[in-house]
Amino acid sequence: MQIWQTAAWPNFIHDPAQTEAPLAALAARLGAIRGLQAALSPEERRDTFLRAITHEAIASFAIEGATLPADEIEASVVASLTHRNAEPRRRSDAIAELMLEAREGRGALSAEQLFHWHNLLFHGVEVEDKGRWRQFPMVIVRGATAGREDVLYAAPAAKDVPAMMDQFLAVLARDDRPLPIRAAIAHLWFESIHPFSDGNGRLGRAVVEHIFAQEAALPFSLSQQIEADKRGYYAALQAGRQVRGRAIDATPFVAWFLGRLAAGVEVAAADARFLVARNQYFLRFPDLPPRPETVLRRLFYEGAERVAQGISAAPYARIAKVSPATATRDLAELEATGAIRRGPEGGRSTRYYLAFETGGPGRPPA
Repeated sequence: MQIWQTAAWPNFIHDPAQTEAPLAALAARLGAIRGLQAALSPEERRDTFLRAITHEAIASFAIEGATLPADEIEASVVASLTHRNAEPRRRSDAIAELMLEAREGRGALSAEQLFHWHNLLFHGVEVEDKGRWRQFPMVIVRGATAGREDVLYAAPAAKDVPAMMDQFLAVLARDDRPLPIRAAIAHLWFESIHPFSDGNGRLGRAVVEHIFAQEAALPFSLSQQIEADKRGYYAALQAGRQVRGRAIDATPFVAWFLGRLAAGVEVAAADARFLVARNQYFLRFPDLPPRPETVLRRLFYEGAERVAQGISAAPYARIAKVSPATATRDLAELEATGAIRRGPEGGRSTRYYLAFETGGPGRPPA
């Protein structure tokens, strides 16, 4: 018997005793990251938003074993930000529009909105029952080989989906539980109905984005964090469907979900601290010559790990498009200003690290 065949359906509950502490910690961390992001410039906040959207699209597809070209998605997000509601020409344009709409969180979620998202998700792709509820049975299987299927979960019959989704959307519109709890249970409930022929995981994660955006969009890609623990994700979905009398105990999934949110906040905080450290670095050294400054900004653009690696004459020469002798001279002059410090390596392996006030050799302050 499936959970939707029991008297417990669809009464999803969770145990506050197990979620109260992580929920409070998450709220504090979200407040801190928003404070960090407030110190960024409008352009930096826009870049952070752009990266989060792009990473969300790519990771949400990766969870399902599909690949999206990052450069196309990023270009489509930029184009969609400039020309909202334009007719998508490519699938990447349609996916970018879906991601942006989900992160706007406008109004209560509706069936029409979900149908629209399904059309965007499969723009230019042939898929059964596109833009409407599925019209056939759906089972989730594992390791289907040699005619044997290990059925993990059987979704409700197609004839029951419209009424179940009406109930889901009505409850979601009036749900007053804490936002992360609401998002976790909504995702579990949506995936338990599995209302579409395909794309239920990706649209279920878009539902989460929409729920958070009604108060404040997530400052990171949640799908990236889910993709980092994909096995845990599917295990938590199964574990969160335990019938306890007249209720479905979603506590295991809610707890796992809060953990992934906390991991995402840490990533976002590190990114924000890195941008703040970069800004402080260039404020300390405002008179760098144009060529060395271009090279150093390129290192920052490539991220914290690249900055921590430092730079030697050969990569400097490649980035600046100068001779090795000029690169060596530029690095020596930068060292004289105090902007970089020579590492312990010697000879041709000589490497220089950016001189931060704290944080260790070449590493921005944590």
